[in-house]
Amino acid sequence: MTDNIAKITKILLWVLIALSLFYAIMLFVNTTEQDTKWIVNSLTYTEILLYIAVGAVVIFSLFNFVLNLMSRPKKALLSLIPIVILGVVFLFAYSSASNEVLNMPTYEGTDNVPGILKWSGAGLITAYVFFGLAVLSILYAEIAKLFK
Repeated sequence: MTDNIAKITKILLWVLIALSLFYAIMLFVNTTEQDTKWIVNSLTYTEILLYIAVGAVVIFSLFNFVLNLMSRPKKALLSLIPIVILGVVFLFAYSSASNEVLNMPTYEGTDNVPGILKWSGAGLITAYVFFGLAVLSILYAEIAKLFK
């Protein structure tokens, strides 16, 4: 059973990598001022991947919590740490984000409003924080290997 899950996960991850590479290439190859279809498609794909990642963190953390609640209560509480970290980082990002309207003389759209700018800024800061944490964890893992 575990081998089948590992195979399915491996195939799914390769498909996601291939799709991401496809959208990245098409974004840079087909982007012109008149045709923004690939930008919208790439952003939609990124948004879907973001929802999948956040959903997986929440679902698996809650599943671990319920699974360990009766047998090991301390371990059950530890399984909620990813949700707490996600919440704390997002609260930090939301409080740090600016809602100041941008001065863009050539922009004629309706999205330059404080609410959208605040949420966009919070999303960007959250992505930056988690990217930085990922880089630091990779560096830590590689440096720790040198001392073993």
